[in-house]
Amino acid sequence: MKFSVIIPTYNRAESQPGGLVVNRSVLAVFAHPDDAELGCFGTLAALARAGFEPHILALTNGASSCSPDAAFRTAEAKESAGVIGADLVIENFVDGGLEPKRETYACVNDHLARVRPSIVVTHMVGALDHQDHETAGRAATTIAGRTPCVSLILQSEPPLMNNLFCPDFYVDITAYMAEKLNAMSRYRSERDKPFMAERAIRDRAAWWARQAETQNLPTTRYYEAFRLVKAKLDFGLLAALGPAAWGKVGVA
Repeated sequence: MKFSVIIPTYNRAESQPGGLVVNRSVLAVFAHPDDAELGCFGTLAALARAGFEPHILALTNGASSCSPDAAFRTAEAKESAGVIGADLVIENFVDGGLEPKRETYACVNDHLARVRPSIVVTHMVGALDHQDHETAGRAATTIAGRTPCVSLILQSEPPLMNNLFCPDFYVDITAYMAEKLNAMSRYRSERDKPFMAERAIRDRAAWWARQAETQNLPTTRYYEAFRLVKAKLDFGLLAALGPAAWGKVGVA
């Protein structure tokens, strides 16, 4: 099953027929500053344009990065979030030592209760990726899965190419690629990492566009790819996104 989504601009309306109130917020739960930018910033930008409030939660400050300038990542994260006006919270768990323990799950639960998002995006689970990514992804997926307000749970692509990542949900971010690249450019301390290069970011997004589309693309397009964990058919959410939001849903 393959889903391709274009998110349209939407004029906010606070309620839907029948008294259904939609909380138009999205929460990205990731382990380190720059993880959300790599995995889903184009999607966050698209949702922000559609009238959703974007929230980013980094469970560590990324201070254990191999970069000699890692101390600047918190300030860089604030700059990056400001590109789309996202609410940013950086918690103080130990970078490299994020553990699947009660405190981690409780922290994620507190932020879900605070934001009450309709959409949660996090790391892919089971990717044999960085240990912090695995812990953050599992905690966010578990807690979001039992949070009633969450209609959509997505797990994002690992930062390094991974043959265990088989996406089935794609978001067209062509119109928001500039915002994604702008956000990534704020992480000057991470600029020497290969997956942070603009060429690498563009190439991966163009690759997912070729997977998402069923015909030859006349122009270069960019997509972000996800694994779909949960999709609840919520007519309030669909109305909030607009009638064209699911017009590109296809089956592969």
